[in-house]
Amino acid sequence: MKRKIFLALILPVLGFSYELNFNKSFAKVVNPDLLSTNVNINVEKKDETKVNVEIDKFNDFIKNNKDVNIKNGSYTLSPKYKYYDNKQEFIGYVGSLRYTAESKDAKELNKFMNELILIKDKIKTDDVKLNISNVSWQISDDLQNKSFDDLRFEAISWIENYAKTLSSKLTKECEVKQININEFNNGNIVYARSEMALSSMSKSVSDVAPISSEQNITINPNFVLDCK
Repeated sequence: MKRKIFLALILPVLGFSYELNFNKSFAKVVNPDLLSTNVNINVEKKDETKVNVEIDKFNDFIKNNKDVNIKNGSYTLSPKYKYYDNKQEFIGYVGSLRYTAESKDAKELNKFMNELILIKDKIKTDDVKLNISNVSWQISDDLQNKSFDDLRFEAISWIENYAKTLSSKLTKECEVKQININEFNNGNIVYARSEMALSSMSKSVSDVAPISSEQNITINPNFVLDCK
């Protein structure tokens, strides 16, 4: 009878199992591979048609452009008023064309910006304003997705090997129960120059070639292991 009682007491200890829940970061250093700039064209005229005529000079060039990638384009046309003595007076329209230009080739992006400047210089009026923002290095979607894929594979391989090592050391069967992965891109902007308001006084920007600096792409997976 004593023997049976002893076995009954020890069986729960031998059957003890537990769950491990922890995080571990995995990082990869990459060189940004995409140059990007934001362009804003503003036109102020008394007549709506004249606003559109000036905007179309830039828009036609952009639509026919084959050298850089254009995205996030938008165009707004708004009335403009002057306020005085609690009254408003209509003074014209303001058209604003905005978009982002991207290229992996610095020469192509600089050529594109120079041609925009030439279009602006041919318009002999202060009613048309061209603004080009900082040229910056970005991590392209293709490079970012590939880097995340590599890191996910690294994380899965690591946890599988860790589970085997843990099983061996603890003389238990440890299995991966769950993996949740959070992805981070630790900054991806390296400015080449300050914002410019371009006019006929502007120097050619064909020599603008910002230096690319390394950036970290990180994942921080949460692992759940079940050890029995």
